[in-house]
Amino acid sequence: MNLTVTVNQEELSEVLLNVALSRPVFIWGAPGIGKSALVEKFAEEIGLPCISLLGSQLAPEDVIGVPQIEGGVSVFAPPKMIARKEAYVLFLDELNACSQEVQKAFYSLIHERRVGEYHLPEGSIVVGAGNRIEDSAIVKTMSSALATGCSTSN
Repeated sequence: MNLTVTVNQEELSEVLLNVALSRPVFIWGAPGIGKSALVEKFAEEIGLPCISLLGSQLAPEDVIGVPQIEGGVSVFAPPKMIARKEAYVLFLDELNACSQEVQKAFYSLIHERRVGEYHLPEGSIVVGAGNRIEDSAIVKTMSSALATGCSTSN
């Protein structure tokens, strides 16, 4: 179920506290309103480190990792910035500005909380953000499979 809620910046923290703990959230908002700062502040408030990935600057292998041979079979080694042992907030910034191939690489990370055989630590939170198409920002069509969450208004 995709639920879209329009909130202001002050209300966004409450939405993240009530929703992001159990499901991924996508924040739509105008460029420059502080989406990144709001997510970093949220992570600080709940005592988790915030790891940011800038979608517009990623290739699929930056998300799924690169193959390695182990015991005669290929295994994808997830990137160090994703493969952590302790819970964290994974912030996927400019998610709707990345290529369709990178968006596909994010599917299992967002919805199944895993990359290959690596699973996000229990208690980790996934938050995506991106600009709105009406703001003439760099925005690409985003699959409805990734378009979950809330929008911010200024």
